[in-house]
Amino acid sequence: MRCRYCNIALAPSRSFVDGEFCCDDHRQRFESESPSTSSVSQKVTQPLSAAFERLRQTFVPRPPAIDEEAAEAEIIEAEAAAPVEPELEAEPAVEEQPVFAESVDERAQYASESRPYPARENAASWRWLITAWQGAPRDLKLVSLLLPFLLVVAISGSLPKVPIQQLAPQNLDQVQSQMQKVVVEQWKTMNETISSRAAVAYADDFRSGLDAWESRSNLTRSWSYDAAGFVRPGPLAIFRPTVDLSDYRFEFLAEIDQKAMGWAFRAEDLNNYYAMKFVVVKPGPLPLVRIVRYAVINGKEGPHVEKPLPMTVRTDMLYRIQVNARGGDFTIMAQGQVVDFWSDNRLQHGGVGFFCNRGERARLRCEEVAHQYDALGRLCAYLAPYGIEGRNGSIN
Repeated sequence: MRCRYCNIALAPSRSFVDGEFCCDDHRQRFESESPSTSSVSQKVTQPLSAAFERLRQTFVPRPPAIDEEAAEAEIIEAEAAAPVEPELEAEPAVEEQPVFAESVDERAQYASESRPYPARENAASWRWLITAWQGAPRDLKLVSLLLPFLLVVAISGSLPKVPIQQLAPQNLDQVQSQMQKVVVEQWKTMNETISSRAAVAYADDFRSGLDAWESRSNLTRSWSYDAAGFVRPGPLAIFRPTVDLSDYRFEFLAEIDQKAMGWAFRAEDLNNYYAMKFVVVKPGPLPLVRIVRYAVINGKEGPHVEKPLPMTVRTDMLYRIQVNARGGDFTIMAQGQVVDFWSDNRLQHGGVGFFCNRGERARLRCEEVAHQYDALGRLCAYLAPYGIEGRNGSIN
């Protein structure tokens, strides 16, 4: 590097100190002879100082909100308004720093957008848990509060005993026995509540026989099996473990061999149930199938409701049927598609079953019934003690 005044090569130590002149005398002569250059240096130095000042303000712990566009506009206006005086030496640009006005809202917005605070992030991360707890069902809140007590009982293996020191010795045993009796009764009530709310799932693939099915006829003769393990239903048979259920999801796999296949749900007994059938009204490679449903009350069939099956089927199609019964509302799904929906309040509970009338043939592969199979039901099923009998049969 060379001196800008005398064009002599600068020493390495001088180039680090000044970088433009070989000595201070040459620098002063150069500035006095070329005042316009000093003015240009002032114009270059002033924006750079302002830029470094903005960077410093940006990285302080609590930076103020700075509108960069307004700041640059003010700097440009200040430079344009300031007269250029060649005869004066450049003065430090510290006094020309722009003053930025800001409001409380702008500071808050800058703090929230540019520099997140861990405390606020932690508070927001727990907000979803508070919202979930407020919207949770009452039964789930109760079970959550009882979990510590249940864990203590499960670990200790016995019910807690409350010692009483201030009573007379002759009454101590009597009071303790009464308190244990109350605790045992409350414990039994809680077990029954948990068991009645527990999720229940029944399944049958017909490989272990038909002992769980109830029918007027002898099922060993009226129902049969094929070589592939499918069962061929005959007269109506009800799956006995599901008779006491009310709201459930009933799902099965079946195939129509000839004319129709039928199933029953909310079957209180063999004389009171809802019946539904898929009937082939036009055979062929792409048969035309209609939905037929009716109610049987006291052994008498009610009016039949018929409608076309709103989907394309094949002759050898394996139907996956799902029945959702909730209160008085019923939804029928085939292959994952809703095909029928209606409401009827005549039968409030009952099990599931299958049937084929004279001239009809179908094959069943498996069936499954799920009752109260939600998150709370699965939790209660996990907490239900072994051997407790609920209103829906054995839980474990």
